[in-house]
Order: sequence, then C-alpha cells, then structure tokens
Amino acid sequence: MKATTGKAYSVWMTLLVFVFGMFAQTAVLAAPASDMISTQQLLHEVQVEQQRSSVSAFLDRSEVQSQLIARGVDVADAQARVASLGAAELGALAAQIDELPAGEGLLEAVLFLLVIFMLLDIAGVTDIFPGL
Repeated sequence: MKATTGKAYSVWMTLLVFVFGMFAQTAVLAAPASDMISTQQLLHEVQVEQQRSSVSAFLDRSEVQSQLIARGVDVADAQARVASLGAAELGALAAQIDELPAGEGLLEAVLFLLVIFMLLDIAGVTDIFPGL
C-alpha cells in the first residue's frame, strides 16, 4: 500500500472542496429561481394588501363601528370577514367605499334650509327672524 503524499492529498482536498462548493452554490442559486414572481403578480399582491388595509381602516372608524353595532353586526366578525375576502370581492368593496360621499352636500343643505326658513318668515308663516 502506497502512502499518500502531501501534494496528492492537497489535490484531492481541493477537488473535494471545489465539488462540494459547486453543489452548494447550485443549490443556493437554484432556490430563488423557483420562487420568483413577476412584476404583475407583485403589483397585484400589493394592490390587494392596500385595499385590505383601506377597508380595515374604514371599519376601524368609530362612526362605522357604531353603525355596525346599531345594525346588530359584531365588529370583530366584520373584520374577520374582510380578512377572508378574495381579491375580486375585496376590490369591489374597496371601490364602493371609495365612492361613498363623505360629508358632501352639508353646506348646500344648510343653505337650503336657511332660505326656506327666510321665505316662510317673510310670508308670515313663522317668526324665526323677527327683523325680517
């Protein structure tokens, strides 16, 4: 039996380290390739998360919670249902929330009532404004 020389031993060790290094590098580089997603998929996921957070923020408002409670809906149940919505349902709900009027027409309603009261006062039906 021949004794292994130092040079042959270092060649085998270098080769062994090189082969294991190549396998390790291949495994590390191949793993992200199987999990890559397209830009469209990422954009869709981000959009769904934004819609989910906007609907959740809407449900966190005190006025909305009081209306839910007045109608007999548990707020936690409503939030759980929002969390379980699919992308299409969530998009439709977020679009409906975005289209809701937020205090629109308040100034017009007050001015309309003021004009009606003034006309009734001028006609003598009411006495709201004594100076008219």
